[in-house]
Amino acid sequence: MKTILILSANPKNSTRLRLDEEAREIQAGLERAKIREQFVIITKWAVRPDDLRRALLDHNPEIIHFSGHGAGDQGLALEDNTGNMQLVSSEALSTLFSLFHGIECVLLNACYSQTQAEAISQHINYVVGMSQAIGDGAAIKFAVGFYDALGAGRSYEDAYKFGCVSIALENIPESATPVLKYRNNVINTEQPLQFKRIFISYKRNVDPDESVALQVFQALARHHQVFIDQTMLVGTHWVERIETEIRQADFLITFLSPQSIHSEMVESEIKMAHNLAQLQGGKPAILPVRLAYREPFQYPLNAYLNNINWAFWQGMEDTLHLIAELNQAISGEKLSIGTVQTKADIIQSIPSWLPQPFASAQPVSLEMPEGTMDCESKFYVERSSDPLALEAIKRQGVTITIKGPRQMGKSSLLIRTINAAVAGGKRVAFLDFQLFDKATLNNADSFFRQFCSWLTDELEMADQVDKYWQMPLGNSQCCTRYVSRYLLKEVVQPLVLAMDEVESIFDSEFRSDFFGMLRSWHNSRATTPIWKKLDLVLVTSTEPYQLIDNLNQSPFNVGVVIDLEDFTAEQVADLNRRHGSPLNFNEERQLIALLDGHPYLVRLAFYWVASQRLSSNELFANATADNGLFGNHLRNHLFRLHNKTELVQGMQQVIRYNTCEDERVFFRLRGAGLVRRERRIVMPRCQLYADYFRENLRG
Repeated sequence: MKTILILSANPKNSTRLRLDEEAREIQAGLERAKIREQFVIITKWAVRPDDLRRALLDHNPEIIHFSGHGAGDQGLALEDNTGNMQLVSSEALSTLFSLFHGIECVLLNACYSQTQAEAISQHINYVVGMSQAIGDGAAIKFAVGFYDALGAGRSYEDAYKFGCVSIALENIPESATPVLKYRNNVINTEQPLQFKRIFISYKRNVDPDESVALQVFQALARHHQVFIDQTMLVGTHWVERIETEIRQADFLITFLSPQSIHSEMVESEIKMAHNLAQLQGGKPAILPVRLAYREPFQYPLNAYLNNINWAFWQGMEDTLHLIAELNQAISGEKLSIGTVQTKADIIQSIPSWLPQPFASAQPVSLEMPEGTMDCESKFYVERSSDPLALEAIKRQGVTITIKGPRQMGKSSLLIRTINAAVAGGKRVAFLDFQLFDKATLNNADSFFRQFCSWLTDELEMADQVDKYWQMPLGNSQCCTRYVSRYLLKEVVQPLVLAMDEVESIFDSEFRSDFFGMLRSWHNSRATTPIWKKLDLVLVTSTEPYQLIDNLNQSPFNVGVVIDLEDFTAEQVADLNRRHGSPLNFNEERQLIALLDGHPYLVRLAFYWVASQRLSSNELFANATADNGLFGNHLRNHLFRLHNKTELVQGMQQVIRYNTCEDERVFFRLRGAGLVRRERRIVMPRCQLYADYFRENLRG
């Protein structure tokens, strides 16, 4: 934020000036500015020499504006202790300003102040003075034009020109009176700054993320419009502002630390920027900054970030260099870490610097409850449906559907199933449908061809898609011929095609064609032996009947169907013991009442309390608070509901009346992990959601 220090002096023994009007016009102009939040105005009246010195020391301004009288070579007119005129020489002013290195611009809106401007410009890059007497009207118009331009993000040189034009537009014959003086090492033909819109994505309330983000914000905001979510109240309007700012941004700077890589909001912001860039000609461009983080990015962040350049920050001593590097990237250069070698030099398998729990708090090492779980994890809770998948994948020619709301552990079970397949000698190709871009999801020709190309790449085979699309057949037929006549014939081992997040094509017009094709592959095993080489594993959080109109053509109601459920009370108690029993019996019951067995949130609570980063009292007292343990998770749910009017209204109906009249809306809310149904009663999935959305969801 730039500080503008307005210094006014109108000694009793001098001509009266309209200084209050000038200050008021400057204030009003900046309040209308599009980057008004980047300026703060401090005004000092009846300034004496001591007041000038103290104001500079107290406020460290970037811009100084003097309103008053000038006396040419004799100096500027301040006031003495009696209110009469006291002249301050050019030499004294030059010496004073040489002691302050953060001042960028000085505007001396006083008659005959060119002499002082020349003296001060020995130490300050941009100084405006008056070559002769200037009337009140011209002085005020110059100030209004100057600060209107700064408020629009223009350079100091442009602001000077706008000030002069403002005088001329009023037909006041004094537009040539203001003169701009430059410091010796500043080129007079300064190129206007390329004003950019920037969104800063970071994890709130943790360090070093927040402190570095704020320093970068303060530095970049001097020349660009920068958005950082620090003080906004959570609610529907907050969601709208976040989406609008990302959509309008030229760049999204994301700070990635051992904490933030697990932030649901940071991931959502990166994903949104990635998707928008594909539709908006590359904007916003993502600028990833690793904050002392040397681990490989995990899925899905690696899909968004691995193929673009990064910056690296190791400690506070790197902040100034980081700011300079980001400025260069905003100006059109690339971040420094872009080659395979420089990235390999950064990525090391080093222990995370997340605070480790005390030994007394844990019988075993704890694990962050984020992302897909390791197959050997001691904290994986095996549910009754797990053996169904693990046994089924041992057979040849099977179709498995794993369904359940978000964060139920579907992807973890999928990985365990894939490992079992590999152990059984099968080849696996894994496709996450989240990675299809929006343009592809709106074009059937592009989707089916890209599906085949991606599958070919996963199998490390030569792409022959163009060859198989030469026949005048439909996309489903071309795709089927490609898989059966090329891929399955060339692959020696049985093949498992594992598809995650298949509901990503929910809104695509061709979804029934695609899923009908998969069903035909399943059916073909009975008549065409080569299809027995192919296993299908589908993972979805959407009720399958919504994905295909004709259930007789659906791949989701054949083979083995696994519907994951929340943890039972016994499983929660078992997980508490595995974490070293950080919660007593009553607290365990309280956790179940709050979360109702939500797998991810239960693990999150146990991890934080077991690691002694949070007390059980704090856990429950701040459950729905923005800065509480679940704040990031809850904000992300609110973010995902934005612009989905039907779902917002459906959720409000559930909260108020325990019903959801539209069955389609119910299943979408259930798939999002927000609601559940017991008999005919529809309710929020857990008490935490009921409390939070009752307070924060607005129609």
